[in-house]
Amino acid sequence: MKIKRCPIVFNNIISYTTKCSHDEWPHAARELRNAVIKNGLYGTGPIIYQVSDFDEAVNEAQYTFYIPVNAAVKMAENEKYRFMDKLNIPDGLLIRHADLDESIGQSYQLLQACAEANDFSLQEPFYNIYLDVYGDGIIDIFAPIKEERND
Repeated sequence: MKIKRCPIVFNNIISYTTKCSHDEWPHAARELRNAVIKNGLYGTGPIIYQVSDFDEAVNEAQYTFYIPVNAAVKMAENEKYRFMDKLNIPDGLLIRHADLDESIGQSYQLLQACAEANDFSLQEPFYNIYLDVYGDGIIDIFAPIKEERND
């Protein structure tokens, strides 16, 4: 697996946060995509998601989904959806997790080991960028660099 250092930038982002189990996140992502389409917009990039606050007792976590869309949106304050002009993270580590049958945790550990070896601190939760490739999926994991230690 190759890890590279790069920024990420996406414009006109609509986000949605929900609690669900690990195997239900694709349904929640689809709900966001469908809401975008029903409101006359279209996605201009991949679905991006973060996972936080995992509760083993009920096998649920908080998922925040992001989708870049074709235009800026004026959106009334609400609990379900938010709009951001830009998702811009100037520095991070990126790794491709190509086999979705394998644990994503191994890729997370590899990112952490790389950061440690290079005196970085990473900001969690990481961004999982879901890419539809030939009818199957892969995930690029982007780990923002929180700080670089130069001892």
